[in-house]
Amino acid sequence: MTIRRTPEDFRVEERHTDAFLGSLTPERIPSHPFAAYTLEKISLATPDALGFISNALDVPRPAISAAGLKDRHAVTSQVITIDCAALRSHPPMHAEDTAWRLTRIGFVPRAADANIIARNAFTIVVRGLEKRPFDELASRSSLLVDAASRGPVPELLFVNYFGDQRFGSARHGKGFVGRALIDGNFEEALRLAIGTPARKDSGGVRSLTRALGIHWGDWQAALAEIPRMPERGAIEVLARGGSFKDAFAALPSFTQEICVEAYQSHLWNAIARELAHALAETTAQRAFEADDLFGPLIFPRASALTPAFRAFMIPTPSPTSQMHECLSEIVGGILDDEGISLDRLRIPGLARPWFGGGDRPFIARARGFSIDPPMRDEFAGRSPANIACTVRFELPRGAYATVLLRALGQ
Repeated sequence: MTIRRTPEDFRVEERHTDAFLGSLTPERIPSHPFAAYTLEKISLATPDALGFISNALDVPRPAISAAGLKDRHAVTSQVITIDCAALRSHPPMHAEDTAWRLTRIGFVPRAADANIIARNAFTIVVRGLEKRPFDELASRSSLLVDAASRGPVPELLFVNYFGDQRFGSARHGKGFVGRALIDGNFEEALRLAIGTPARKDSGGVRSLTRALGIHWGDWQAALAEIPRMPERGAIEVLARGGSFKDAFAALPSFTQEICVEAYQSHLWNAIARELAHALAETTAQRAFEADDLFGPLIFPRASALTPAFRAFMIPTPSPTSQMHECLSEIVGGILDDEGISLDRLRIPGLARPWFGGGDRPFIARARGFSIDPPMRDEFAGRSPANIACTVRFELPRGAYATVLLRALGQ
């Protein structure tokens, strides 16, 4: 089973809140200083696209904000905003390059952030199926259907795990930056964050990780091979004799935050996994399991999920987390295995990044789920795995399409 055989096989489109749509005005007025655009892109990560737009429009990168981060290996549509004060002329109606296109949709009072996203709509082609896996996909989807949902198109319920793409360098088996930070091991944290080569690295990131992988400790030699990019500043700190802590602090804020959030997401997944396992056992409901680098992903049937569990929230592990009583034993065991406690989720000597709190729904709901009739996979050749099908659904902000596909057997 294969997804993303081509970028066109994985399409994502933001759906926005009524509040955001209602705030749009056709012309710029004093109370609406931000130009809002639809950004359509292909095979391009959102941060990279924003960098290209910054150069194309000659505006500082901080003047551009995105509501969310959309997949690189996909065709995606999302909203971004540009602070009009940073533009040299009136905001253009359109701008484009080979991999991205902007279309102005109006003006808004605030820069785009995640709060303007109501949900994301996905259209995904699943390839390389034989008949049995295709039937399994359909069978599993029927067991995840919320029987209480109304309407002709079913809604699926699944455990709201973070997807692998959330875990950064840890996906390559090298460990979590956040765990090293808790121990105050800033050299290891920096190496994991920007000095660990990975197969899928490309462009400047590939040059950065390869140079540091070869020249770690010889900072002048590394600098000679690292292109001009924000992460270069951390190595310049080391070349001047600075500490690894100062070098990590010189990384872009976004990079630092992702390092912490990745480890928190790993801990959250472990809590959700144990809760799902306990739930499936106590309700005598068979759970689906999917292999994962960090432990199996367990998915109870929808019939095992009482209204209380459908609405249950799991706090993000942090020093201020207030865990529900039913989670205390689960959380204690997970943190013991990690050799930490909630009050140790801090970085010695640095105020930021920090392990912030917040709740995440235990269960996500896939609205409007459908599977198109099977068709022949044009890329299969003579392989018996020659079936392809298209699945469509909408997920709330923060839920991962790849996790739903794992629940369905992908």
